[in-house]
Amino acid sequence: FDLALRKFITAVDNESITSRIPVLEMGEDGNIKYTHTKVPVQVQTNNIVTYTLRIYNEGELDGYASEITDDLPEGLEFLPENELNKTYRWVMIDKEGNITQDLTKAVKVTTDYLSKEQEKQEGSNLIQAFDKEAGITEQNPHYKDVKIAFKVIEPNTSDRILTNIAQISDDTDKDGNPIEDNDSTPGNNEDEEDDIDIEKIKVKYFDLALKKWVTQVIITENGKQT
Repeated sequence: FDLALRKFITAVDNESITSRIPVLEMGEDGNIKYTHTKVPVQVQTNNIVTYTLRIYNEGELDGYASEITDDLPEGLEFLPENELNKTYRWVMIDKEGNITQDLTKAVKVTTDYLSKEQEKQEGSNLIQAFDKEAGITEQNPHYKDVKIAFKVIEPNTSDRILTNIAQISDDTDKDGNPIEDNDSTPGNNEDEEDDIDIEKIKVKYFDLALKKWVTQVIITENGKQT
């Protein structure tokens, strides 16, 4: 059993972004390699940034990403009433691990959108096992997506890079029972594992500078001006 998460920006306001979608290939070690840029996306204050969190199944067993967690970094504001966020069932969590409606107390958001319990049809959220013999195709490894939207509140006088982290915080087998991932521990924040990924943005820096210098001197001497 082996789920992996990739995070990438797919829109800024109404502008679609397709250049950050992962490209997959089989490595010489027999493991799947994901190539997608992490160069920060240039944004402006008050932009709405949409992230896609894609869960791949690299393992030999079907399963569910029953809970996904996204952090709330300074400079990005979660939008509880955003239709996209409501569709994907994101809820705010405080530092004690309880659901909160107070944005000022929230430290992260979670969703059970891809869990077995939230299936509208049996198996509709199931992420199917990887068929190694078939190789890399459009749907092999199989994957499921969730999306999340944030508002950029970082001022345009800032030159720092905002890093947003997402991870699989719980997973289950095809029957909805707990199961251990082959190479990751859900929710442990270990960035070397493949169930966690980051994405970066940078606000377009605004900085005016003024320089003043003499370009002309008028001299009047003995009634003559030069």
